[in-house]
Amino acid sequence: MITGGGGAIAEAIALRLEKEGYQLLLSDISLEKMSQVKEKLNGNPVCFVCDQTNPEEIQNLIHSIQKDYPEISVLINNAGYTKEGPFTSQSINDIQRQIWINLLSPIHITHGILPLMLKRNEGAIVSIVSIGGIIALADSSLYSAGKFGLRGFLTALYEELKDTKIKVSGIYPAAVDTPMLLHEALNGGTALNWVNQVQTPDDVAHAVMKGIKKGNLEIYVPYSDGLISRLVAVFPWLMGKLSPALLWIGKRNQEKWLKEKGMLHTKTMH
Repeated sequence: MITGGGGAIAEAIALRLEKEGYQLLLSDISLEKMSQVKEKLNGNPVCFVCDQTNPEEIQNLIHSIQKDYPEISVLINNAGYTKEGPFTSQSINDIQRQIWINLLSPIHITHGILPLMLKRNEGAIVSIVSIGGIIALADSSLYSAGKFGLRGFLTALYEELKDTKIKVSGIYPAAVDTPMLLHEALNGGTALNWVNQVQTPDDVAHAVMKGIKKGNLEIYVPYSDGLISRLVAVFPWLMGKLSPALLWIGKRNQEKWLKEKGMLHTKTMH
């Protein structure tokens, strides 16, 4: 089961899982996007349309899986959402949307599917978190709140399930070459996303497969970012000290990345 199943990362994960022989279930708010992913697969994934800001639709999704796919062996909480900008510029709907998609919906879906795995004492739960779940940046307060919460949830769940055969992993990518990153680049997202090399969706998919097979609690993409981010997490004041130099590097790399994509630099980056 892959949530956010119409996205670039979901597509890369689905391609890898299909090669491993998995029957795929995709969930996304957009049937059109899931259909585009489906066209690139050899198999016939089952698609569920679900708005992960809507508790009723989430419960309907859970009930469908409980009823029709009780043998589910892997859950990948992949759906994510961010809206750039200062906290005071965010509407109540913006707050609800980011917290539901990034934190509450993966908790609800895990709560519904985990009992199915516990019955067989077998399974893997892998959630795409983000380096933003370790380092909080200006203009991403709600995204950070959701991802910090998701990291805490996974850490506690990992401890609860350590005596079972159910694996729990969080994937912590930095910037990934997706439409969401491009949107951030053109709409005032932080240039800190571009401090290091932008990763591909398949880099994340490779980490997901590692989580499914080995069950590492935290997997960083790339590994070097995990070392730096955990240092800043211990000493959060370091971010303010390092920000000017990192922003300079990030803006330079961001410009290069946009030029490689043939995109005009139409927005002023902050």
